[in-house]
Amino acid sequence: YDILETADQAYQAAAAFGRFQADLADLDGRLHETIPNFHNTPSRLAALELAVKEDRAGRLKQVTPELEFILARRNETGRLLELQAAGELTERTTHNDTKLNNILIDKDTGEGICVIDLDTVMPGSVLYDFGDMVRTMTSPAAEDEENLDKTFLRMPMFEAVVKGYLEASREFITPQEVSKLAFSGLLITMETGIRFLTDYLEGDVYFKTKKERHNLHRARTQLRLVESMEEQMPEMEECVRKCFQTVNG
Repeated sequence: YDILETADQAYQAAAAFGRFQADLADLDGRLHETIPNFHNTPSRLAALELAVKEDRAGRLKQVTPELEFILARRNETGRLLELQAAGELTERTTHNDTKLNNILIDKDTGEGICVIDLDTVMPGSVLYDFGDMVRTMTSPAAEDEENLDKTFLRMPMFEAVVKGYLEASREFITPQEVSKLAFSGLLITMETGIRFLTDYLEGDVYFKTKKERHNLHRARTQLRLVESMEEQMPEMEECVRKCFQTVNG
């Protein structure tokens, strides 16, 4: 499935990715880092700032509100990396592309059967995988939707993702990781917006585009979703807390 239609699909997908992480939690050794610094958000921000300085495609004047939005949140970009550096977050084997269409779903039972598309499986934080699930599974709008009123976080979908994921990951996930689940959705969504905006300023050299200002529309959609998450962050964190309590009896 490419489009998330029900909360049960969100639950099943999140549970499948949680089981995938659980299966690899005791893997001996460390996998090759397929894409170094893939979820290094400060590094992504530095690339954006370089693109602003160079303004290769002459598009800088078009993105002032988006840049202001991102730069106002600069201090948030390194939060998870700081915790990792302090040893408070465990490096694990993660998928790094946790979209709905990377789960095979049984057409009869609706159950998430297995994870596919394994080319980006590498060392990382489970929070990056969870954050990308929140980014891709909670909004009803397409990634390049131009009407930003259609982009927002749906709490029922978020709750389904949290429940599915925590039920599958409860044997290995730490309280520190749980405490950052809601924030990880915001961070990975903002990181993706940064990447789209960087590519737009560089002249659309990385992401494939199908229409004029495609990457700018993508960036705006991500940043609007960040805004929606900020508005609902207390509810998101409370949802995580209650689900974690329920799962752990």
